[in-house]
Amino acid sequence: MSNGNRWLLALVAVTAIWGWSFVAKHQGLGSISPSALNACIFLPAALALFPFAARSLRQLQRRDLVAGLFAGTVLFIAFTFQTTGLAYTTPSNAGFITGLCSVFVPFILYLTGRGRPTSRQVLGTGIALVGLGLLSLENFTLHIGDLLILGCAIGFAAHVVVLSLSSSTASSQASAFLQLTTVGALSLAWSLMFNEFSLPDSLASVANLLSISLLGTALAYFVQTRAQAVLSAQKVALVLICEPMFSGLFGYFLAGDRFTVMKAIGAAMILVGVVVGELRGRAQRQGDCRLATVGAKLARETDNGISQ
Repeated sequence: MSNGNRWLLALVAVTAIWGWSFVAKHQGLGSISPSALNACIFLPAALALFPFAARSLRQLQRRDLVAGLFAGTVLFIAFTFQTTGLAYTTPSNAGFITGLCSVFVPFILYLTGRGRPTSRQVLGTGIALVGLGLLSLENFTLHIGDLLILGCAIGFAAHVVVLSLSSSTASSQASAFLQLTTVGALSLAWSLMFNEFSLPDSLASVANLLSISLLGTALAYFVQTRAQAVLSAQKVALVLICEPMFSGLFGYFLAGDRFTVMKAIGAAMILVGVVVGELRGRAQRQGDCRLATVGAKLARETDNGISQ
């Protein structure tokens, strides 16, 4: 098996883990608050990454530190929306709505004066938003959980833009460590401030959160950055688009999620909208919309096809 195929399979596995993590987080919220859950995920992930980032951290300049902390704060806001929203919606809905983040990237870039969305991006966004309506609206009311997840998708898109516009010279490992630590520390502070902090109440819950932390966060970051260095941007985009489908499959088999015909059409339209807007020679298709978006920094250093 070629090196590229190995990393392609590894990226598919990571994407499946991300899809599963919606179910795992949803289940974890039965015994722990959203802020405490994020703290328990991101702080161990930062600790796991520290040995690989230690040398780079000693070379950080002040602007690198500021850039990492700012990107981490944006990521904290996005994950706060996501984890809180998961308490009020299904893992399947959360996965498909989170997938909308990529269609928001060109519009946020436009707001920052970095170019106008193309006609395909506008079309893809329109299709995806119609799909969102079919997936989420009941009696013309958008549920609070889905609305929070939509805020998360916008936050992840903003995070991709922040990374793409950053002038930081820090290594990807140091940048990732700063962002992981910022999300974990802010989540811990939030949970302590509002008296929400608690630890998982069972061995199964501990194993669940550690799996998300080490496999879906720290390991996933490593795999994505390496995969982006050896695979074409289009291959990476196609794999990452599969994450909502994995969330739907795991939601169906592990969480009992069921789609009506209308909701299934909505979910399919979201995927079509993302594909229409993503499959072109643009950079944001590489910018994954979760923690591993920090890999976009390394990808910019290793793949000339990335140019948000």
